[in-house]
Parts: sequence; structure tokens; C-alpha cells
Amino acid sequence: MSIQVKNLTFSYDESPLIENLSFIVEANQIGLISGESGIGKSTLFNVIAGLITPQKGTIKLKDEIFNEGDFSLNTEKREIGYVFQDFALFPHINAQKNIEYALKSENNELCNELISKLDLLELLDKMPHELSGGQQQRVAILRAILMKPNILLLDEPFSNLDKNNIFAVQEIIKNVIELFQIPCLLISHDMRSNENFEINREISIS
Repeated sequence: MSIQVKNLTFSYDESPLIENLSFIVEANQIGLISGESGIGKSTLFNVIAGLITPQKGTIKLKDEIFNEGDFSLNTEKREIGYVFQDFALFPHINAQKNIEYALKSENNELCNELISKLDLLELLDKMPHELSGGQQQRVAILRAILMKPNILLLDEPFSNLDKNNIFAVQEIIKNVIELFQIPCLLISHDMRSNENFEINREISIS
């Protein structure tokens, strides 16, 4: 399963943020989206997720068309695991219910394993506003993974984590995309990567 983007263009108020962008990231690969702040990296993720519509271009995931011509597949049908910069947790439910929001029954064993690896067991009853930024980030990452998505979009997933948690999350990302055989797109200014976390290709927005 690969993500294929061809000649993608998105403009805001007639000013192009993304222009004729093309790339492919295969299953079990990580693509790093690079570029200066404000250049359109998060906009690219919102286009892929179907939250905004491009003016031109084609987006396909495996054989399914997300965008082409005037066609745009509904966001909920894209089955994307998306971790936003601001985490986007539901404020009215606790961490456990946030995690389980899109949990598929066959993932219960994986859920328990990742709760332990991300050191979240003692935080499950807490509401989002009671969690630190790093704790909210780990909850958001786990929720995205447990959707068993067709692709992971991770927007600054390490920004609020300490070094040990960065390594733990990187290892989980690597294992999950191999397990599900899906691609991952990553925006990060703070890799602090270990030798086991390999970026397969860099996609520059300029």
C-alpha cells in the first residue's frame, strides 16, 4: 500500500502554498516532509486527510483515489491516523475513552501493550486538561495507531516528549507500519533519532 501524490497544488487567497508537488511513499516506509515554517507542511496533511480540497492534482492510497479532478473522497472514508500538532483530543472524555474512540475489537491486545510501552496506565482516568503536553501527545499517537489506519500522518509527534519517550514512540511507529504494512508521513523539527528509526525519503516543500 503506497501513498501517491501527483502534481498537487493548493492555494490560499490565490497565493500558492503547495505547487505541483509529486511523491510516492511505499508501505512500511517513512517520508519526512521538510520545509521552512509556514511553507505548507501541515496544509499538505490537511489536504491528504480531506479536510481541505486542492485546486489541482491527484492523491491515491494504493488503488483508492482520495482526490482527482473534481472528486474528493469523504474524510471519514480515508481511514487516516492523524496526529495533529495540538493533539485534538476530545476534551469531554478521559484519556482511556479518547484512546478507545476508534478502537477495533481485534486490537485490544495491541492496545494494552502500547498503553504499557507509552507509560499511560496511570493516566487513563484523567481528562485531557489534566495531562501535560507530552502525555496528551502520547494519547493522541496511540489513538491514531489503534484506528488500524491505512496511513499515518504525524505532525510534530515528538515536540513535547523527552528523549526516552521519543525513542519509545519512534520504535512503536516503526513496528506499527511494518505490522499494518502502511506508509507514514512525518513532520518533525526534533528527530533526535536513534539508529533504528530510518527516514526512507525526504519530501521538500519550497
